[in-house]
Amino acid sequence: MARRCAAVLAVFLSACASSPKFATVPPPPGSPFPQPSYTESPAIASLMRDARAASESGQPANAAALLERGLRIEPRNPRLWQELSRVRLDQKDYAQAESCAQRSSSWAGGDNALRFENWQLIARSREARGDAQGARAALDAADRLK
Repeated sequence: MARRCAAVLAVFLSACASSPKFATVPPPPGSPFPQPSYTESPAIASLMRDARAASESGQPANAAALLERGLRIEPRNPRLWQELSRVRLDQKDYAQAESCAQRSSSWAGGDNALRFENWQLIARSREARGDAQGARAALDAADRLK
């Protein structure tokens, strides 16, 4: 009985050890940087594509829900946080847009292209709230990443 349990456990554990296949997610239109070298898991890539489609079709609430679902799967994914920041900006939830962009940057590591775009999102959210000085500071921070 013990051997049978060990054999079953070994089969289950070997299934967990296989590496997932990943897909590249294209940058949003108008990105100042070339195609990134990072890849997303198929589930996250699919959620991001669906969220972009929902956002483009005027359904920001659906887009946000899809991205939040992705964040439950990968809470440290900076690209998910950045996409959610864009959606919050479209929803005119400027404080949340800035917060999501900051969180994205905190997980971005050395990805300066991602961090550059985050600073631009922060600048747009600050400008929309009437904080011209804060927006200028965010743009200056973005320029330092070029």
